[in-house]
Amino acid sequence: MSVKEKLLTYEDISELPGEGFYEVIEGRILEMAPSGGVHGFYEAGLAHELLKKLSKKGYVLVGEVGLVIKKNPLTIRGADVVFISKDKVEKLPEGFLETPPDLVVEILSKDIPFEYMEGKIKDYMDFGVGRILLIDPGIRKVTLIDEERRIQIKGFDEEVEVLPGLKLRMSELGGSE
Repeated sequence: MSVKEKLLTYEDISELPGEGFYEVIEGRILEMAPSGGVHGFYEAGLAHELLKKLSKKGYVLVGEVGLVIKKNPLTIRGADVVFISKDKVEKLPEGFLETPPDLVVEILSKDIPFEYMEGKIKDYMDFGVGRILLIDPGIRKVTLIDEERRIQIKGFDEEVEVLPGLKLRMSELGGSE
């Protein structure tokens, strides 16, 4: 006799743990380790720049912001940095975001398996995220996937148009590390 694991659905969302680092992928909870110093440095630096330039146009969110990608089976991804315009949401929800953001940022590390990040990017695209920015401090490269799903790869010293009309250099985020 086999025992089937119950897959979580949207109806189970209130039963999710209130603390800890996790994502829900295809109905299963995936526990995650906290990020490190370099990760936090780039997350804070980018959030600071986005807040300075975009606070009147929308909301900048950090810290594994939960995005409800799919309701059944439940898929919730945690994004490092998110920008969502006031055109999309007038007021931020108390819980997870269920509206696709204009921008999602992920800071990569050598400990993250390629397959995991590939799945996460696919989920973001399927959800309708406008732009996806991947920052890799280890090799000092930035990958931008735009609304048309074109891919640009730039060095940290090159300008990246993170949103239409907003260009940044990763090498200038909060000084140098």
